[in-house]
Amino acid sequence: MSSEANRAPWRFIVGHDSYADFSISISPAVERAVADGIAPPTVYLNIFSEDSITIGVNEDPQQVLDLAFCCSNNVLTRRRVNGGGAIYAGKGSAFLALYLPTSVRGVPPTAAIAFPTILGHVAESLREVFGLSASYRPLNDVEIDGRKLVATSLKIEGGVLTFRILLNIKAINTEIAAQAMPLAPEKTRDKKHKDLGSRYTFLEKELDRPITHEELIAWVDACMRRAFDSAPLQDGALLPQEQMMAGQFAKELMSDNWFYEKSEAVRYGSLMRAGDRIGRGREKAPAGLIWLSLLVRDGRVVRAIVNGDWHPRPICSVDWLEDGFSGLPATREACECHINAFLARGDVEFAGVEAAHLMKALDLALVNLDQPEVPA
Repeated sequence: MSSEANRAPWRFIVGHDSYADFSISISPAVERAVADGIAPPTVYLNIFSEDSITIGVNEDPQQVLDLAFCCSNNVLTRRRVNGGGAIYAGKGSAFLALYLPTSVRGVPPTAAIAFPTILGHVAESLREVFGLSASYRPLNDVEIDGRKLVATSLKIEGGVLTFRILLNIKAINTEIAAQAMPLAPEKTRDKKHKDLGSRYTFLEKELDRPITHEELIAWVDACMRRAFDSAPLQDGALLPQEQMMAGQFAKELMSDNWFYEKSEAVRYGSLMRAGDRIGRGREKAPAGLIWLSLLVRDGRVVRAIVNGDWHPRPICSVDWLEDGFSGLPATREACECHINAFLARGDVEFAGVEAAHLMKALDLALVNLDQPEVPA
């Protein structure tokens, strides 16, 4: 890898874990180590050892996965700590994962800046190294003629930008993936290709040949050079502290408590009373799909759940949005005031999500407040 005498090098690691296992162990451990100053800025190329799925931190697996199908077909599924949506990653494809302090020169401080800046350079690097006609598609994809080649998730927490860039290299079984992750119709409303089989593409298909390890390294170098002004990379490895944290995260994030934490069964189960009603609505924003649910009793909101596959900053801001609904009259006017006030906060960024998108989901939820729910 390249180096510069006038700039401290960033650590570069190559690993071979599955997408799901990497996402619930190594990835949060490296993120924590960089945030705590234990580890330097880190660039991690992980080449997946098997097929697997992760869903985003603000997703309910019962909404976005066919869990019975996943179980019967041995599809490994996990819920990660990052935003974004459900992603199927195949054996032989790879993550370029960035763990960079926002205090470092050139590191974007917001999602609105990070997505177009970094992914624009990712697309340019694919053109440079592989000769592909790749292009950035707002908000968070890289495509070739409407076919998704790169999926991403972004998190900016604790002064660290965690940007995970998944490059499809090998073919996957799109029939398995499509059944495991059934798409809501809103997801493809603005897409050129409407089904996973036609929307998904991968490097070896586009180039009609295998990809070498040396080419992947060259692509990483090109991404870093373009996006971060030739940031020097130095080969490294996980620290003992990171290995220990990775084990601790794996225990926590493999649990059912974590996996189902954003489901109605968990959030509403202990609160339900006879006569309560649940309204549900969803809407597609440029940043992703919004699922909004309200538990209503005697005309007031008891609790709300806001799920989706966008990239909020900070992650906990979704909790703030949900908590603010509690106790409000279950009316459009009362809820709209809360939504507008929330999005006006200076400490919140919902890049690609506007009040109108949340209001559309809210309107549908209020309309669907029809029959009383019977507690289980």
